[in-house]
Amino acid sequence: MLKPRAMNLLRTAAAFWVALSLPLGYLLSSGVIGFASHWADGKGYVAAGSHPVLLAWSVLSIVLFLFLLRVQVEETPAGVPSGWRRFVGGLIDFWFSLLILASIGGILPLWVERQRTGHFSWHFERNYPASGDELGFFLIPITMAFMFFYLVWPLTRGKQTVGCFIMRLRVVPPFGTRGAFTFRHAVRRVWLEIWGLGSSLLKRSARDSEGRTWYDRETNCTVMLIKYE
Repeated sequence: MLKPRAMNLLRTAAAFWVALSLPLGYLLSSGVIGFASHWADGKGYVAAGSHPVLLAWSVLSIVLFLFLLRVQVEETPAGVPSGWRRFVGGLIDFWFSLLILASIGGILPLWVERQRTGHFSWHFERNYPASGDELGFFLIPITMAFMFFYLVWPLTRGKQTVGCFIMRLRVVPPFGTRGAFTFRHAVRRVWLEIWGLGSSLLKRSARDSEGRTWYDRETNCTVMLIKYE
């Protein structure tokens, strides 16, 4: 079991690690990370890319995520989190999971392109179709499925995502602050939360006296602000 000081240092390190991905993604992407394709009126664009540094960042990020699923620590409620804190936590989770999956998933179209041309490059782009492009289209639903699972899995173990950990948030089920969700309940919770976060971009969501949003009430959950003691 980690001590509070160690957990707070880990939170700072995790926040720095996620923030580091922003300049890395910008400087090393060569225009695209993962796979991108667009076709209209007979004209199109196909591109894919990754980078060894981004792959290393992704592997270490997966290690961080798996560690958070296993770590034990004493924590206590510290009040009701603000809507902005919850929203930022969601953005962190979106970017964190997307960059990992795009960096790793981009290897597939790069490998297919290497088989076609006989030359491997960490990035390619072209304005014409080629055999093997259809494999890249499978990356989109696979990436979305893994991002969804990234949000579901911690709930089934009574743990936090990286975004929740950094923002000191914990989603608790109706039957206790230490309980874990069933897989079915976790899936429903995440699905409604995604819709809820999306709607909050358009308008301010009403919250009750306990700070619960409509999707909190619908799934009978509570989001707590926590501290380590």
